[in-house]
Amino acid sequence: PALVDVRGAPQTVTFPGPTIQANTTVLTGSATLDSDAGTGLGVGYDLVCDFNGNAVLDAGDFIDGFGDEAGFYVVSDLTVGGPLPVTEVTYTVSGVTPGFTGQNTYYPTGIATMGRLPLITISHGNGHNYTWYDYLGNHLASYGFVVMSHQNNTGPGIETASTTTYEHTDAFLGQLGSIAGGALVGHIDTTRILWIGHSRGGEGVARAYTRVENGSVVPENYEADDIVFVSSIAPNNSLGPGATQPREVNYHLLWGAADGDISGSGSSTGTWSFAIFERAEGFRQSTYVHGADHNDFNCCGFEDFTGPAGTAIGRPEAQRVAKAVYLAAAQRYANGNIPALDLFWRQWERYRPIGVSPATVVVNDYREGDAEGRIIIDDFQTGTDLGMSSSGGAVTWSVDDETEGVLRDVSSGYTWTGSDPMNGMSRAVGSDDPFGVVFGWNADRFLEFEIVEALRDFTDDEYLAFRACQVSHHPNTVAVLADLTFTATLRDGAGATSSIRIGAYGGGIEELYQRSGGWQNEFEVIRIRLTDFLHNGSGLDLSDIAAIRFEFGPSHGSAEGYIGFDELMLSSSADPPTPGTITVELADEVPMLIPPGVETTLTLVIGAASEDVVAGSPTLHYRFDGGDYLTAPLAALGGDLYEATVPAAGCGDVPEFYFSAEGSLTGEIRLPIDAPATVFTTEVGTLVEAFSDDFESDLGWTVVNIDLEDGPWERGVPAGDGERGDPTVDWDGSGACYLTDNVAGNSDVDGGPTIVTSPRLDATTLGDPRVGYARWFTNDDEDIDRLIVELSNNDGGTWTVLEEVPNTVGWVYQSWRIADFMTPTDQMRIRFSAIDQPNDSVTEAGVDAISIFEITCP
Repeated sequence: PALVDVRGAPQTVTFPGPTIQANTTVLTGSATLDSDAGTGLGVGYDLVCDFNGNAVLDAGDFIDGFGDEAGFYVVSDLTVGGPLPVTEVTYTVSGVTPGFTGQNTYYPTGIATMGRLPLITISHGNGHNYTWYDYLGNHLASYGFVVMSHQNNTGPGIETASTTTYEHTDAFLGQLGSIAGGALVGHIDTTRILWIGHSRGGEGVARAYTRVENGSVVPENYEADDIVFVSSIAPNNSLGPGATQPREVNYHLLWGAADGDISGSGSSTGTWSFAIFERAEGFRQSTYVHGADHNDFNCCGFEDFTGPAGTAIGRPEAQRVAKAVYLAAAQRYANGNIPALDLFWRQWERYRPIGVSPATVVVNDYREGDAEGRIIIDDFQTGTDLGMSSSGGAVTWSVDDETEGVLRDVSSGYTWTGSDPMNGMSRAVGSDDPFGVVFGWNADRFLEFEIVEALRDFTDDEYLAFRACQVSHHPNTVAVLADLTFTATLRDGAGATSSIRIGAYGGGIEELYQRSGGWQNEFEVIRIRLTDFLHNGSGLDLSDIAAIRFEFGPSHGSAEGYIGFDELMLSSSADPPTPGTITVELADEVPMLIPPGVETTLTLVIGAASEDVVAGSPTLHYRFDGGDYLTAPLAALGGDLYEATVPAAGCGDVPEFYFSAEGSLTGEIRLPIDAPATVFTTEVGTLVEAFSDDFESDLGWTVVNIDLEDGPWERGVPAGDGERGDPTVDWDGSGACYLTDNVAGNSDVDGGPTIVTSPRLDATTLGDPRVGYARWFTNDDEDIDRLIVELSNNDGGTWTVLEEVPNTVGWVYQSWRIADFMTPTDQMRIRFSAIDQPNDSVTEAGVDAISIFEITCP
């Protein structure tokens, strides 16, 4: 495809050196890139290195953003309201706790044309009021959410608060006809419910989820799976483990470090909000805001700031943080937004919302909920042997005073005594048992984790992740009141190493907020992209990592420190489940050739999750030889199956077509997704073949391997299960094809190239011969590795590249007119080269259905 630079003209760049630092450049005109995503978050852009300068994406070029995710996103100011006017209504409902019937709802004024929108419920705290959250209600509604804040029965305690939360949500959904004159009827997506609670209401929403999830209460209009996000603002921790249990719901904790009510002090475990956070089993994230107090997150509560003089950020600033974080969370967990994720885990010093002051300090903790999306190296939860990790590998160290235990301060205060190594840890009460380790240094020291054999291949993963915190009042902490940095090192089986100092990503392990009543420890997540360890010619082999080593001290970062450390893992950036999705897929392959004068039928699968396919919307769009697209409805076959009938075409025509369907929530989607820019095509005529090979027998192909460690081309029936990107079946249905490393399990190309070359082929018997083939190529990190397809007309004396294939989904059939590249001869050969250099990717290739043919019209 042609390349058009959205800045108006491409930028010429010279990469002068061997290091990533020398090769870093600033994109000119990036400040002018559009960031207005409407009611969304982030505008995506692809970055293309057009190495041959021909303004076409072709062989030898590099693209960041070739897959479903853009290369990068430009995000607008999340603290500024969205594009939609908002209507606010206050009213009462029935069927809830008497005396607590009031609701205040915010919704887009133009909701009548907007389909079904997610619902956000806000439950206030004790002594607070349900009308105190205009700043969140208006903000989120202006981006396409419906927000309902309700009276909350917090006086008696958490249980009654949880009751009013689930009652009001149920009453709202059941009484839409009497709210706002019925304007919301048919416009609330009951499968995308988000709960936000403050103080007693903060624990109340988590408790309400527990009760709905365990079946002790059964709402009429929604169920636990419909609640996609629960967030607690400075919650109490009154009921304890088992009773207030977020379980697998996506959970978030927002906490102001200067809170004078829910203080988190060592003597008040009922205010240890982070104990609830530690119980969360799903996706979880915390936002710890220095200088914010308890009532900064509502409009009108009294100031209870408890912190060092001059560090208060004030209500407007705290609410700017809250608006940005809640908009990102709502977009992420209700709509599956991609760039919103970065706000949860990246260092705030490097990546913060535009409208938030650079002086405001925020500490992020984040962990994915998908157990299959992460590999635990050591979370300290299995066994207390310091010398063995949770994954079974040896742990060695020279750090000082290493102690493993439950993350619970047992001294009832945060003054350092030396008798409680877990000082300042407010992460567990009662039977809670989140384990971690603490240690210190004041000279060069290390902590190393052996990687067991079964886990040494890191190429399937994206990040090395862990969390750490400074430990309250320890002499090493007090001696250096600043962020701490240290170095992470990977060592492979051959002894090659690569090291990255965590400060390279901005900041470090945050200096503790020195509030009155003690300093609570502040865990902060660090995620390092694994491919970053390959920079600057490290020579590291990510497929064979023998150890992860952390190095501390003046040669590696901060001269001294004492930290808590936990949750060392490999992460793959799993996405949370997103309700309300519609999919359109072809059950059949589009034939490359159809006979003239004959209709063609294709079967499609149109699926919907938590929404409906709009009746009559599945449609075929088609045209012959240009012109306007015509439409025809798809025939419903029952269930998710539909049938498209492409009308008969004349010989020599080139039909173009695509499909569309509409979801009750998603709206219209198309197949291909960017149709009509991309469409399906086929040809009409009669096939004449001079050569055809389905690889059921050996017709004389040869394989040559150059610097290959593993994964040569092999002919056979696919043996893999697809887990590593390998095909599970051949393309043409005959059974066999050529594949790289055709074995089950850990199979892919390492090094190379491995080259498979055809026998000599005669193309002179046809008038206008083409070469055709089906190819498969996956590359898990979408780097520079390609499947290279080449053609020769002099028996392999010289070769011409037909295409260089990047990571691609599934089998793809491709054909080329030989005369467009060279003169057809009787000495034609075609070859396919697969490579993984450097050896840092999971790379799989396949080839099937090779032919020399032409299409004629008798």
